[in-house]
Amino acid sequence: MYKDFIDFDGIFNLAIKETEELIKLGFDISDPYIITPLGWYANKYPEIVEHCNKALLEFIDKQAASLCAGHSKIDLDSF
Repeated sequence: MYKDFIDFDGIFNLAIKETEELIKLGFDISDPYIITPLGWYANKYPEIVEHCNKALLEFIDKQAASLCAGHSKIDLDSF
């Protein structure tokens, strides 16, 4: 069967790296108009959907937390 020839762990790890690169470039991965590598690979390979969705939610939470932390450092009196 075709599943025996596909390295799902390798594909998942690649999706993680590519998604991390998007975040480093400043993309908001919670934007519904952005198709992340995790989402794309999950759609292409249903065998890894659960792992991709979990990882994507973790990335979104981390990105949101870092954005909130960054906004709390803004000096509002300067406006």
